[in-house]
Amino acid sequence: MKIVFKVDESESSKLKEVLDEDPVSRLSITQKNSEALELDSEGVFVVLEGNEDICKEAREKLSEFAKEIEEKEKEEVVEALETVEQEAAEGFGSIFGGD
Repeated sequence: MKIVFKVDESESSKLKEVLDEDPVSRLSITQKNSEALELDSEGVFVVLEGNEDICKEAREKLSEFAKEIEEKEKEEVVEALETVEQEAAEGFGSIFGGD
């Protein structure tokens, strides 16, 4: 299961608290500032992926202060994150002589 949330930067301490808690911390967690993703929206985007029950628990906690992103916007955020990660991996590889 994969869920995506948008969090206002003023809520970053609450976000960190939720993401550091067990069992949420066991999920695959990716977070990026909207500027890094070159998106028109402001805030921090968080993608959580993993066990369905843990994702549901994370959804409950995050919904108190964050907005869940769905459908087309969710796809755009996930694609932007994948692009940024791929570019970073390619740049890292070139440092060590990779192709």
